[in-house]
Parts: sequence; C-alpha cells; structure tokens
Amino acid sequence: MMIQPHVYFIPLNNQFSRIQFQQGLALGWLTEDEINKVHRYKAEQAQHNALQVRLALRAVLSMHSDVLPQQWQFEYGDKGKPSLSVELFTQTGLHFNLSHSGDWLMIGVLSCANLSPTYAADNAVLFGLDIERLRASTNIQPILNHYFTANEVADLVALPEVLQRQRFFDLWALKEAYIKATGKGLAQSLSSFSFSFTDNHVFQIDSFSVSPPLPRLCRHDEIHFTAPVTDNCRWVCRFGRLTETYRFSFCIGINDLANEVNIAEPKMVLTSLAQLLVA
Repeated sequence: MMIQPHVYFIPLNNQFSRIQFQQGLALGWLTEDEINKVHRYKAEQAQHNALQVRLALRAVLSMHSDVLPQQWQFEYGDKGKPSLSVELFTQTGLHFNLSHSGDWLMIGVLSCANLSPTYAADNAVLFGLDIERLRASTNIQPILNHYFTANEVADLVALPEVLQRQRFFDLWALKEAYIKATGKGLAQSLSSFSFSFTDNHVFQIDSFSVSPPLPRLCRHDEIHFTAPVTDNCRWVCRFGRLTETYRFSFCIGINDLANEVNIAEPKMVLTSLAQLLVA
C-alpha cells in the first residue's frame, strides 16, 4: 500500500485587519473553546495568528474529505498532540500535524483510509512535522550539550563556523518533527536519538530569489536516522528549506505490523489563507 503526505505552507498575514479577524470568527468554524483560546492571547497579532492557524487547519482537512470545516472535532494526547476525534478518524482515515514559526504555518495531512482498521486501532502510523526559523540570537552551545548526541555535536563542530548555526536549526527541526510524531514531546529525551547528513553535508540552496518561495527537499538518502532502542517503527524522515531563513522537516513512522505500507514522495503546496477559504 502507498500513502502520500500532503504538506501545505501558508504565510501568516501579520497585517490581518480587525475586520478580517471578525469575519474569520463569523464563519462559525471554531468551537467555543477554540474561540476562548484565541481571545486568551493578549497581543492582537497573536490573536490573529491563532485564528488563522485554526481556520487554515480546518480548511486543509476539508480539502481531503467531505467533512465541512465547522464539523471537525479534535482530541489531544497526554503531551498535547492534536488528532481527529475517534469518530472522524474512523470516517476519514486522516492523520495531520502542524507547526508555525515566525511568518509561516506548515500543515501536513496523511490519508490512511486504505489501511485496515486493525492498523488504525494499533496506532500503526505516526506523523509529525516542524518548521523552524533561524535565529541569530539563540545561544546554541548550552542547548547542544544538553539535547544533542555526541555524534551530532561532533558533526556540527566539524563544520565551518558560518555553517554551524544552520546545522543546529536543521537538526532541531528534525528532532521536533520526530517527538511530535511520537506524541511524547519533550518527555522523549532529545539525546536518545540522532540525525546525520551524508558526508556531513549542509543542505543549501543556490538561490532563494524565487518569489513566491518554493519548498525544496534534500534527497531522501541524505538523511540518516538512529532511533531510540525502544522504537520499533520504520521511519521516513525528510528535510528541506522553504527560504534562506526557514527550514522544515517531517517524520512518518510505520510500526512493524504495517511493513507493506510505503511512503510516496510528498506533495508540497504553497497557498494562502484567502485561497483556502474559497477552496
């Protein structure tokens, strides 16, 4: 069986006006609890971003199902990982994950409707993703020593200094995607697993002058993953760049009960909230 991830990149419009904010609420897509969470942010821009994230997620999910945006219901794992309600997952077979950083939102959808109910019940498919913005102000040294493996640190310090910060955020995006896929969050030690790149290569793009941005993946065989000893899944982990500042990754785990499941190349889409709302 073949399953294909769909990955959407959506700019968060920092100029979202008060009128647009009220119009978004007036769509009636959000639950009362979600509306309260949006209003819980004190800064207006944070409120607007929170609303855009929730509207975009519902719109994207509805692109992969006949369920209407206002009909989606969500559940949360022990460490906060969101998922569809059991009823809606049974109906649609959709896994999803999302991440936002700075000016960008990333949403991934994985349809497992062709997998048997046994695999679904056994949580046979795990899916997580992350988008990260490079930040010059982050002091990477104490984080390296606490959260990265000895091999990851050795690879990083072997690089020219100008590339070390790039590698730090590349690894962080990969690690975040993995712990989000497992649903364990930071309860999973980040030094219990590791990533490396073939020949310690730092994935670079010759030019980011393309407008709008074009998400680009490094080759699948460029990424090497060493899982925790207790992890019995077969993993596909991919990494790429959206812009010179933003990098992204996603990890898909297939447990050993579903060895016949293969992962197709992802379909990556750059869109906007306005386009999603009229889709």
